Amino acid sequence: MKTSRILAGFAMGALVVSTASAYVLLSPNRTWDTAPRIIVDSRGASSITDATRGVSATVAAITAWNGAGAGTMLTAVSGSVSGWRLGDGQPMLNFTDPQRACKGSCLAATFTGFYNQRADGSYRITDADIVTNTRYAWTSVAEPDGCSSEFYIEGVMVHEVGHLLGLGHSNVSGSTMYPSVASCNNGPATIEADDRNAINALY
Repeated sequence: MKTSRILAGFAMGALVVSTASAYVLLSPNRTWDTAPRIIVDSRGASSITDATRGVSATVAAITAWNGAGAGTMLTAVSGSVSGWRLGDGQPMLNFTDPQRACKGSCLAATFTGFYNQRADGSYRITDADIVTNTRYAWTSVAEPDGCSSEFYIEGVMVHEVGHLLGLGHSNVSGSTMYPSVASCNNGPATIEADDRNAINALY
């Protein structure tokens, strides 16, 4: 069984472990002012053979965070990522890696370093973008031939969107925000108790 680490926080450094739980919040703690709208690369992932190359599966999976905390956390739509630019205020999920940031055992990476300070001293997220490592074989739950040493796009992208919302890696095995996943394991696609505690601590 192949395993790989899910890399995130590429544009930022330190993560801080919460003392009240095993979850981790990005440091400094930061939130969106309004629910972000993520554009999901309409080209899809070339290794996924479902009808939309994983686009529909990814759009649906991203919204798993809705209801995990108070209210709607985000929306996702299929669209063009031809205007890809870090820090432009438009969150995008790119099924390739134009930044060449995701190397080695990295499945996907989220650029989380775009934030500024509010008047009250808290921090607002102004942008976050996700890239995918094309060297790995991907699948979706809608793919007709099932999974064979591939990684589920749903689980990995729910994890990455957790970073986009302000969460770091958890040290609770089985949580969505745990930093590694085995091939053919779609467990991270579901939001677990530790993940709910984390998102409620922020929002």
